[in-house]
Amino acid sequence: MNTNYIELVNVTKQYGHFTALNNVNLALQPGKIIGLLGPNGSGKTTLLKTLMRIIRQQYGVVKICGYDACYETRKFISFMPDRAFLYKSMTVMNAIKYYQELFQDFDMNRANYLLQTLGIDIYANIDKMSKGNKEKVVLMLTLSRNVPVYLLDEPLGSLDPVIKHEMLTVIKQCSHPNNLILISTHLIKDTEEILDDVVFLKQGRVVLNTSKANIEQNGKTLEQYYLEVFSHV
Repeated sequence: MNTNYIELVNVTKQYGHFTALNNVNLALQPGKIIGLLGPNGSGKTTLLKTLMRIIRQQYGVVKICGYDACYETRKFISFMPDRAFLYKSMTVMNAIKYYQELFQDFDMNRANYLLQTLGIDIYANIDKMSKGNKEKVVLMLTLSRNVPVYLLDEPLGSLDPVIKHEMLTVIKQCSHPNNLILISTHLIKDTEEILDDVVFLKQGRVVLNTSKANIEQNGKTLEQYYLEVFSHV
C-alpha cells in the first residue's frame, strides 16, 4: 500500500463556469489528524465528495491508499457527511445493525466503547434526539469502522461546547499510526487543539499545507494565521 493514503494531482472540478477545485495537489499520510480548513464555499465538501466518488473531477488524478479512486476504493473510507442521513424511525440499535449489514469492517467492540464514552442510549429513537446527540450517533457509526481513512465533513456544526469537547476527545482517541483522519471545518478555534497538520483551501486552491507546529513556531495560533489568510475572502 502506498504511504500516501490520500493523493490528488492537478485535480480540477467545475460546475458550469464555477471552479470548485482548482488544480489541487495534495499528498496526505497516515498517523495524523488533518484539518481541511477554509470558509464556506472554499471547496472543502467538494474535495471530500471527490475522494468518495460521489462526484468526479474533470481533470487530474485522485488516489486512495495507492489505488485510483473508484467505487471500490470507498471500502478504504468511512465518511461522515455534513447532512443527516439516518432514517428518522430508527433507534440507535437499528442504525448499528444497518451499519453492520452494510460494512464488514464494522467493529462492535469499538462501537460499544464509543456508545459508553459519548453517553449514547442504544435504545433511543433518533427522531426524538437533540441535534447534538444525533451528531454523536453519526460520529460513533463513522469511527466504529476499521478503515485507513476517515473523512469528517463539518462534524461539530453548531453544537454546544460540552458536546464539541466530547466529540473532539473521541476523534483524538481514534487516531493511530495506521489511519488518517481528515476533518473539514471552518471552526478553527474548536478543532485547533487536536490537529496535527492543516490544509487551507481558498477559492478551490490549496494555499497552505503544513504542520500546526510550523505555524506555532512563528508565534501565532492556528486561528490567528487562519484569520490573516482568509480575512478578505
